[in-house]
Amino acid sequence: MKTHFRNVYFLSLFAAGIFTNTSNAVFAQCSSTTVLTVPSTYLSNELVGNGNFNAIIFGNLHATGGDSEGRLVVAGDFTAPGSYSVGSGGGRDATPNTDNFIVNGIFTNANNWGMTGNFVYNEASVNTQFPTHPAGTGVNKGPGNTDLLAYANLKTYYKDLSVTLSNLTPNGIVTYSPYNFVTIDLTGTSTSLNVFSVTLPLDKPFGININVPANSSVLINVTNKNVFVDGGAINGGQAEKTLFNFPSATDISLKSFALQGQLLAPLATLSGDGGNINGQAVIGGNVTQKNGFEFHNYCSSFPMPTVTPLPVTLTAFTAAKEGSQALLNWETTLEANSDRFEIQHSANAKEWNLIGTVASKGESKSLVRYQFVHSNPVNGQNYYRLKMIDMDGTYAFSRVQDVVINTPSVVTAYPNPVVSDLTIETNDLSKVKGIYLINAAGQKIAMSISSDKIDMSKVRAGIYILEVNQTNGAVSTTKIVKQ
Repeated sequence: MKTHFRNVYFLSLFAAGIFTNTSNAVFAQCSSTTVLTVPSTYLSNELVGNGNFNAIIFGNLHATGGDSEGRLVVAGDFTAPGSYSVGSGGGRDATPNTDNFIVNGIFTNANNWGMTGNFVYNEASVNTQFPTHPAGTGVNKGPGNTDLLAYANLKTYYKDLSVTLSNLTPNGIVTYSPYNFVTIDLTGTSTSLNVFSVTLPLDKPFGININVPANSSVLINVTNKNVFVDGGAINGGQAEKTLFNFPSATDISLKSFALQGQLLAPLATLSGDGGNINGQAVIGGNVTQKNGFEFHNYCSSFPMPTVTPLPVTLTAFTAAKEGSQALLNWETTLEANSDRFEIQHSANAKEWNLIGTVASKGESKSLVRYQFVHSNPVNGQNYYRLKMIDMDGTYAFSRVQDVVINTPSVVTAYPNPVVSDLTIETNDLSKVKGIYLINAAGQKIAMSISSDKIDMSKVRAGIYILEVNQTNGAVSTTKIVKQ
């Protein structure tokens, strides 16, 4: 499936090695070293080709439809009960005779389909169909070809890269429209790199408008842990100069959506249902492709940003529920000139508040464990991050961790008995979804609340049950006597 998004952006040819054959097809192996290029230290000397791939999947790939127009690496198993193709389509076919399709696990394929370049595999299922190649463009190599990439170490590299990118200070403005279809406007003025921190809506469709100077790069750090996109579009910017970074996401679902840019999600699984990714992609978990979801072969020209080294090496950071509190634990294995950790909290992953400070070890080359207890989290979703601050004031942020605290709602209503105004006190009035009076006959009457008061002056005298429903589903009741 080819969508109209394919022709939105112009691809600079300096980012690709260009080749032609006698049929005038254009072959492109991205040649520039960019942010998602696999460093040579993680490549085997036996690999034919460079470190640029259209998609790198560290888990398994299950495809009932779709393709990868550029080079594809699957560290786990590859399963295709339907049609698939690698290295062709979109006007920028992968280079012939390089290792363009690598499966480090078990290859299972039910149909005969073609590809450009070499197919390298470790194992194959019984009676599986192998890819075919136009004459002179590639061969199948296997079984037993493994570890052309150092997968475990490479995945750690991309995890660290994702955290490093998420620590870059935003210099652009993010504006959310308050309507049913959310428009996210990203406005930047930098002629080099525009950095945005974005929280995608979970319950509404959305579109993204990118407004930046021509030829500038765009980094979009997405804070969500779970991402579900159904429709929508991205306008503006340049796909090859845009990177979507998901440092905390564990589950990404893209349905009928064209993502215009590179994608870095080293912790996430990906479900692609229609639509495409117009750029290089690195996915840490399993991937499913269906209804023609495609990886399009855009050569990135997003540069590797210059960053300040982290003041500490953070090896673990977790948040867990302990009763009605949140328990934060983290570990470091190296600290150099480190001063302190600031613990920040948010109820929406957008606005952050300082809730505590923990002094760091300062100088250490061994394992150090830290702990912090948040004694009064909000009822519902809580987000936490560490701000790691050096002696000279430089700092970096950790990944975001979240925990759900479902505290039983405590409702107090007074005066009781009541004549006119009834005052309501609860854990968080902003989380109240509805308030009802239930009479002796079981009839439920919706009540409106002004500030923290209910007008009871027109309610008949008698005994009622006051029911308070909260947005997280909690329901609290208390008996009220109306005089």
